[in-house]
Amino acid sequence: MIHAVYDITGCTIPNPESTELLEAMRAAVARLGCTVLGELPVVFQPHGATCVLVLAESHLTVSTWPEHNLAHVDLFTCRADTDPEEAIAPILAALGGETVHGQRIGRLGPTGIAAASAPAGAGVR
Repeated sequence: MIHAVYDITGCTIPNPESTELLEAMRAAVARLGCTVLGELPVVFQPHGATCVLVLAESHLTVSTWPEHNLAHVDLFTCRADTDPEEAIAPILAALGGETVHGQRIGRLGPTGIAAASAPAGAGVR
């Protein structure tokens, strides 16, 4: 299992009414080899959005705060054979963030053994 979270600062957040962020999220899921079961984009007034992709393998969410040039990405998948840093590259490109802080979170798997928490890999800027 992989659970990785990213804080992206210095973003230029796409217009939440556009499909740019959802398209980037779909591209990330394709890189993971996962299957999208549902999508829920929610736009907040006066600004910001949270987009959720429900996956057969778990979920991908992106929440944005344009007033703070900030976004948070949460990726959870039962596919342990994937590279989350490589997968989120389309999201980073859409957000244009200058700084990313990433963390992999240890989660219990079917064997009851959790992978250790660790900073996200070198692919995160």
